Amino acid sequence: MELTLRQKAFLSKLLDVYREMHQPLHYSVVAQRLGLSKSTAYDMLRLLEKKGFVTSEYATPKKVAGPGRSSVLFLPTSKAHRILGQLGRGGAEDEEWEDIKARIFARLSQGEAAEYASFIRELLELIPKTSSPLACCAEIITALLLSLKEAEYKLGPGSPLNKLLAASGSKVGMSILAGVATGLMAADNISHGFFAKRFEQEMQRYEEAIEELGPEGIEALNGYTRELMGVLSAGE
Repeated sequence: MELTLRQKAFLSKLLDVYREMHQPLHYSVVAQRLGLSKSTAYDMLRLLEKKGFVTSEYATPKKVAGPGRSSVLFLPTSKAHRILGQLGRGGAEDEEWEDIKARIFARLSQGEAAEYASFIRELLELIPKTSSPLACCAEIITALLLSLKEAEYKLGPGSPLNKLLAASGSKVGMSILAGVATGLMAADNISHGFFAKRFEQEMQRYEEAIEELGPEGIEALNGYTRELMGVLSAGE
């Protein structure tokens, strides 16, 4: 079943709220967060449930704040994550991606990223606030590569990462690339303390975000990573 533009917009916002709260949502919460009436939110959730984009479950009063009786809770299905990744989220998320990308390259071109530890910390703090899956992946990839660069790891054409990137135009490929970068850090004890713990946490977020990307998103992430590697390896 196809989604109308209104249904797609609703589902996109529902995913944003779900990722933020990390739990099934009562329709009243959805209504409040999306600025809709409770009846409109409930009807839309039920409609999307019929189409397979949302599923529901019942919770006892102990599991949910609000009415003192069993409540129906909703959450997006894997189909919702998949279809929005294929269609492209659009709107504010596209703007967020373009903004993040521009800011990262501006920092690098101006030489302000020379203090890699400070820049990495900024990126890791920014990731949980990022709603765009593509921007989230870019932030994590950037933090990983900056950590390697800080340890004087070569990122030029001869780098195994660069060779891997040439054949990583897929979800699996981009996942492997991030995994190899993380492995290199661990093997050489490049990252420790704060960064080590945060990278371990963010790799799960990276894998979840990768799953939300469609072919165009993967292509954009691959192209961004190629450009980033080129900038970081200049002068090696």
